Amino acid sequence: MSSEAAPTSPAPATIPLDGATRDAWTRALALWGVRMHDAELRPGAGAERGAPAWFSFPPVVVVDPAMVGEMGGAAEMESVFAHEIGHHVLAPSTRIDALKIRHQLGRALVASGADAIRKDDLALLSNLWTDLLVNARVAMLQRRRDGEPEPGIIRLSRALYRDSYDTPHRLWWVYLRTYELVWNLPAATLCAAQPPAPPGPRAVDAFDEVPLDQIPAHRRMSEEMLRNARREAARIAAELDSVITTRPALDADLLAGLVRTFAVDPVGGALRFGVLAAPYLVEAERRSGPGIAGAPGGCAADEAAPTPDELGRVLADRRLSGALPDRSGREPARGTGRSTVRAGDAPGQSLDLARTLELYSTVDAEAVTAAWYRLEATPWVRPLRQRRPARPVPELPGPLEAWELGDDLADIDWSATLQAGADIVPGVTTRRRSFLDDEPEPQESSIALDLYVDSSGSMPDPRDGSPAVLAGTILALSVLRGGGRVRVTSFSGSGQVAGDEAFSRDPARIVGDLAWFFAGGTTFPLDLLERRYAPLPPPAEEVRRHLVVLSDDGLESMFGVRNEIYAHVAAATRTKLTSGTLILMDRARRIEHVAAGVGYDTLFLKTMADAPAVCARLAEALHG
Repeated sequence: MSSEAAPTSPAPATIPLDGATRDAWTRALALWGVRMHDAELRPGAGAERGAPAWFSFPPVVVVDPAMVGEMGGAAEMESVFAHEIGHHVLAPSTRIDALKIRHQLGRALVASGADAIRKDDLALLSNLWTDLLVNARVAMLQRRRDGEPEPGIIRLSRALYRDSYDTPHRLWWVYLRTYELVWNLPAATLCAAQPPAPPGPRAVDAFDEVPLDQIPAHRRMSEEMLRNARREAARIAAELDSVITTRPALDADLLAGLVRTFAVDPVGGALRFGVLAAPYLVEAERRSGPGIAGAPGGCAADEAAPTPDELGRVLADRRLSGALPDRSGREPARGTGRSTVRAGDAPGQSLDLARTLELYSTVDAEAVTAAWYRLEATPWVRPLRQRRPARPVPELPGPLEAWELGDDLADIDWSATLQAGADIVPGVTTRRRSFLDDEPEPQESSIALDLYVDSSGSMPDPRDGSPAVLAGTILALSVLRGGGRVRVTSFSGSGQVAGDEAFSRDPARIVGDLAWFFAGGTTFPLDLLERRYAPLPPPAEEVRRHLVVLSDDGLESMFGVRNEIYAHVAAATRTKLTSGTLILMDRARRIEHVAAGVGYDTLFLKTMADAPAVCARLAEALHG
């Protein structure tokens, strides 16, 4: 909910962890059965953070004891520590899982009709969800250890939330009521017995409209069109407001069930939590409702943007591409909620490219685009491999790694996991053994894909989710997975050519070249093709060179139309290739015979949306 601002004064000094505070820290660690380096006590630091305690990655717990005391929690320091430790042990437990949770909540905001994915909304929802999971577990552990009906975390919550007992914000009421249900507390313990009233209707801008007959005749038509557009916008806004459904009492009951069901799977439950919670933020925004007042700030301090590697790991989690459940938690039937880029029934993520770029606005746009297309292409990829003599390669045991939720269950090393502690916490104490190759086989094969993609103005814009770029990514990844190399050339009008000269095995670089967009005319770069292939000998038996051209044009220019000086190049180049394939959206099939005459195969598309499936089949055909 809060963001870490640049310091304007020296950071508050850290004081020693000793005496009663040391004892509280030790008990909190024992409660979770873990070891961590000491928490940092920084009196006065909480005002800048907007919270009395917070955590960050690598695992660090920071507490402002002065602010804890001001809020009435000085007697419950063990619970303060236990809560922050719980974020490292349970939810989110790792920085990657924290990013996955935010992604799930971004999906929920989009599905709820949010106009934008705001950083503060993601931080708020993420904090509420992980706090619910952590506090529910802390209460259970304290009750099991102490046998008290009201453990320390509940006493701490009474103190922290007393100022928001009569909150006007419906989401905060749902949050507090959920605690009452999870902890089996009587109604009206942490919040009022009845939820706040829904916010009033959306504030509508008033327009002082002069009668049309008083407006000069030459402006009258445009003024009437403007007024009609305003009325239509108001009508649409009213319709959007009417479909927002928030039911605080029922939603709190459903959330309590989610906390119990997803007690050890914060990423899996985050989407369902978001589906219930996000509409309250949209409702408040559209109907001028109140913000959360009197609530402590969020306790997640790690707000660094994901690296390209981290982004790839986040998007690769299949839970982030599952179907969107309804407010009861049920998932829709297969085939709904899919991206418009995707063809057929291949699974994929629900956020389109534009929304993904918005969600990761602080990350390099090219890295986000590359990661998005790679994940969209994954279900279609058919690895192109070249047969080589087999040579046994022994595997040597390597170091232990963390086994995380989403990994194959068979990979768990149970002996190493049990040595980490008697309590098994998936993704935290679970371990798996890595293996090292002894004299591994070379990974690169002699397969080379030379891919030419039309980026003229008639092609889909890659920023909107282009089926052509997705199709090119499918072919490229199929070659890379088989150990081959890829070169991408984006072409449009005369002189508009982009891409690397060398073949590459870098997926991000390759997708970056695929996503280049000139939006000009369409002229195939025959001069470049001749320069690249004229010096090469015909392919030897062990060399496989594949050339693929993807365009929505008839591509007559590839065979010398309006470029007669290079009319011989396509035919001469074909003699240097293992295969040549043209993928075109050309109903007239104007070049089918001329292409076939010099050895090129032609695959025709009805629409560009067919390109991914066609390229997946082409990968299988090239594989043989």
